[in-house]
Amino acid sequence: MNIDENKLKELYAEGRRDFHACDLRDADLTEIDLSFANLSGANLSNANLNYSNLSYTNLISAQLRGASLIGANLKWSDIIYADLRDANLEGADLEWANLRSAKLTNAKYQTVKNIERADITDAIGVKKVIEKSDIIQLNLFAEYPIQPINRTLKSEPKNQDSFQKKDRPALPQISRHTKMQGILAEIGQKLGYRVWIARNDHSKDYRFGDDTFEDSRFGKLKELTMEGFSIGGLEKQVEKISKLIDVIWLNEKDQFKVVALFEIECTTAIHSGLLRMGDFVANVKLNPLTFIDPTFPMYIVIPQNRKKHLQSQLSRPIFQYLELHKSCEGINIEDIERCWENIIKHKINIQQKIKPNIIDIIDLSNFIESQKSF
Repeated sequence: MNIDENKLKELYAEGRRDFHACDLRDADLTEIDLSFANLSGANLSNANLNYSNLSYTNLISAQLRGASLIGANLKWSDIIYADLRDANLEGADLEWANLRSAKLTNAKYQTVKNIERADITDAIGVKKVIEKSDIIQLNLFAEYPIQPINRTLKSEPKNQDSFQKKDRPALPQISRHTKMQGILAEIGQKLGYRVWIARNDHSKDYRFGDDTFEDSRFGKLKELTMEGFSIGGLEKQVEKISKLIDVIWLNEKDQFKVVALFEIECTTAIHSGLLRMGDFVANVKLNPLTFIDPTFPMYIVIPQNRKKHLQSQLSRPIFQYLELHKSCEGINIEDIERCWENIIKHKINIQQKIKPNIIDIIDLSNFIESQKSF
């Protein structure tokens, strides 16, 4: 869509926000307010965007090569896959901006604000920012190394048996997040799906089966995950990010059939899990070489008191553009914990000809529990 700067300002003032793939090369947009606008795929090469307000703006895959963004407000903007080569970002504010896989080769960003709070995962041409406080901390450890202390018992303890009991290694401490990953993986396997657990969590301890010590055993999450990440058709950069999604259910035979995605956010920022899902969905919907069926559901597993925060995050422009608010649903951690207890307690067989989704399984377990209580 060809549009000049005057028409853009006029349409924005009238309430229009969708300017997807518009051509604004060399446009003078100094001090313009385009907050919450959709400029995904737009061509803004060599445009003058100095001191503009681009907060919460969707700039996914936008062409910004050679653009001037001096002093621009880019807070909470989504700049995934954007081309910012040779752009001038001096003095721009990147607080909580998403620059995943963006190209910033030869870009001027030395004096940008809050880059340490931006997501620059896999961004090309960006060097890791080390704050002065980090350097001081490193120097302290270098100057004052910790010396080991050798201590020996002067005499044997009076009660050798009690001492040995206290000296026994403690049972592994398992976080609620890890517990949820394991439960969702076990449910997925009981349904006959292949299961992938986030790559960086494979070595974490997990208690298999029931919570009672007699009927359970300890192991690692890697025992529940499939060997190799075999989802067909993803770009390499997106595949790298997707491997960090907490739990993925996959069809047992079809590598292009994703059954469900799960992100577990007990205390961490909800938007980080949504962004991983957003990267995955963007690749599925926007990449013509991907043959993945895009109808899979997505779930954010959260404590009940974080539901409002999830709805607030889903209203962000990037998630609205990708329609995550239509396919992503929040599930209470408490409901899944109760569901798993019921499955174990009542030996519920969830393997059926028409495989249910996680919501149906929770409802089924609650129904059986209510019947057993009478």
